[in-house]
Amino acid sequence: MIMQKDLNQISSIIEAVKKQLTNGDIRTAKEWIAQLEALSQNTLDVNLQFQAYVTIAKYYRRIRNYDESAGRFRKALNMVSAIDQKELAKVIIDAHLVYITLETEYNQLKKARTTVAKLLDWLDKNRPDDHLAYGLTYRSLGNIFFADDDIQGGIKQMEKALAYFYKIYPVTHPVTLDVINIISNAYIKIENFESARLPYEKLLQEYQKRNDQAEVASTLLKIGEIYYYTNLKQARSSIMKALKIFEETFEAGHEDIIKALMMLGEIDENIGNYPRAVNYYQKALGQILTSRQNTDAIVVYTYAKIGMILIKMDKLAEAKSYLEEGLALSENFPNIRLQFLYGLGKIYSFEKNYDAAFVIFREFLQRLEASGHKYCKSYANTLQAIAFNDLEQQKLNEALKHYCEALSIYEKLVSTSCREEKGLAYIRLGYCYEHIEEKDLKKAEQSYEKGFRILDKVNDTGLLEEALAAMIDFYNRTNQPKKRKIYEDKLVKLQTRD
Repeated sequence: MIMQKDLNQISSIIEAVKKQLTNGDIRTAKEWIAQLEALSQNTLDVNLQFQAYVTIAKYYRRIRNYDESAGRFRKALNMVSAIDQKELAKVIIDAHLVYITLETEYNQLKKARTTVAKLLDWLDKNRPDDHLAYGLTYRSLGNIFFADDDIQGGIKQMEKALAYFYKIYPVTHPVTLDVINIISNAYIKIENFESARLPYEKLLQEYQKRNDQAEVASTLLKIGEIYYYTNLKQARSSIMKALKIFEETFEAGHEDIIKALMMLGEIDENIGNYPRAVNYYQKALGQILTSRQNTDAIVVYTYAKIGMILIKMDKLAEAKSYLEEGLALSENFPNIRLQFLYGLGKIYSFEKNYDAAFVIFREFLQRLEASGHKYCKSYANTLQAIAFNDLEQQKLNEALKHYCEALSIYEKLVSTSCREEKGLAYIRLGYCYEHIEEKDLKKAEQSYEKGFRILDKVNDTGLLEEALAAMIDFYNRTNQPKKRKIYEDKLVKLQTRD
């Protein structure tokens, strides 16, 4: 028979395990769980047994043992009618909510929904005025709908939760803010951007009434993020206002200043205002390097952003400086490193530093292949860049080989995704067949003509003129005046059309 000291021990172990789980001390918690399981099975005190099962279930959830956790939660919840429901009301509600979360996490949505229905029924009978519990329950139900890819249903339940939270919390309370953020993000997913923005407009008014400048700025930033999807001008205006407040409120290097500058840089990059975009990214980089909390990832990313935009602006010397500096920091960031490699490969090629370009391009290809992305447009484009450098050095056999390799990949891709690149590759392949030591004029002509047929479907007059000029030169060199005349007529027609 269990003695009073054993009951006290069970209570002590439950409290100890709760603290250990809160503090993340799983190892110590594990030492107590076996003892708690043994004691809880032998006690006749159903209230303690219920609490023990809930505590054990939470432990197993923490170590990601679904079967044990779900089993203990079910045992506990099946005991609810037998325990002191008034005394243990908070534990009962918490047990339901955590179990619902567990079943949702493991996509057992039918079980999760059933438990929500049971909890709502229990609340109606026992805690009809517990607005917090109702709010938390509807929030859990919203998460079930989201997990089932029913975004509209999820929003509806989250809005019910928010209505309950508003009864006990101000609009600016962390609990309500969390739900507002969930609802807003859900509206963004279904592209209802106005509904996503409206809660933040209301929050902005509340923070302005309180003269809480830091929160005013944070909310303006969020509004700017949402406008980003529909109105870049409005997005820029909102973020600029936020940045001004951040700069007046926080010291240099604050994460919100950095975020605002990065967002402004991205907006100007997307609208093609590259000089202003570079200016914002440079300011952001300065703030990041000032910050004590800067991480290598954001530093490397920003170097890449600045370098690649400077390439678009034909400021290759500046671009080279940023890309080389960023490359040295990028070893642990393989995806960003690819940007540095590709950008530097293009710059070294322009500088006719072909050996350096080849080393850079080769690493780029090796990294793509290692990550399982050999058959992609970037891989083929890089092979074509190497081939062009071979042509520039009169390494025609090497160029031919690399163009063939590039084309073997282009042919596997969706035709419309790489017409320009594929057409140019065929034109240049034709040039290689024409000029290698063991000429093959038949293959050269086939390649030229195939390249032209592809480029003829591209809406790029300059590219088509280049292709026609190549065809005319080829037929002129091979003394085929009739065919040359056909392409000369096409060129005249192209140049004289409206």
